[in-house]
Amino acid sequence: MTLWLIGGHDPTGGAGITRDEATAARLAPALPRRAVSTAATWQGDGRPARAQARPAEAFARELEGIEHARAIKLGLVPQSLVATLVAALARSAAPCVMDPVLRASDGGALGSSAGALLQLLPRVTVVTPNRDETVALLGVPASELVVASLAARGAAAWLFKDVEPGPQVCDRLVEGARVHEFRRPRRAGADPRGTGCALATAIACGLAQGTSLREACARAIAWLDDARTHVVAGPDGRPHLA
Repeated sequence: MTLWLIGGHDPTGGAGITRDEATAARLAPALPRRAVSTAATWQGDGRPARAQARPAEAFARELEGIEHARAIKLGLVPQSLVATLVAALARSAAPCVMDPVLRASDGGALGSSAGALLQLLPRVTVVTPNRDETVALLGVPASELVVASLAARGAAAWLFKDVEPGPQVCDRLVEGARVHEFRRPRRAGADPRGTGCALATAIACGLAQGTSLREACARAIAWLDDARTHVVAGPDGRPHLA
């Protein structure tokens, strides 16, 4: 049984499937992995990021065997590949974690539109949006959401990251009618590239290892909080996770 990592290629190495593989190698070294690229991206050159999707036929061929996945992590999914991915995910019962990539941290649209990504939600176990992605997908900030209204949105659960400003960080997991908040002091320091990729992959690792969603999120958040204190200079001049 294999951990599938599906997302874009970031030439800086800080995010995308390169970051996914590094995270999985750290947190689940014994678990076989399969990385499938959805797009080539151009980032870190001082301009807004750009992406070029792979041909749908080639992408579909690389998704053969996904029915045997132990867990799946989704990152950047270009709009032209959404339908292909929806069909592939229908063949798998594995837990699926989606980091809904819409824009690059350097600016520039990447991946799909919010509307197209919504097509993936019925097959997703947990979505991990940041504040901007939450508004794009749901129309309102996480702080204004009515928990009961999420049941009709498709995904089984949502992990809303950093839902409110202030001295504490609060990540809010909404799983059906249950809400759990992961609160801890906000740490000063650099904001490294690829933290969204790393967190979603870390959660997928936990689910692949058989932990509950709440425990997988708790472990992933704690790991990332520590990892953010150990950064290195990336080739793009941005801090990267080590």
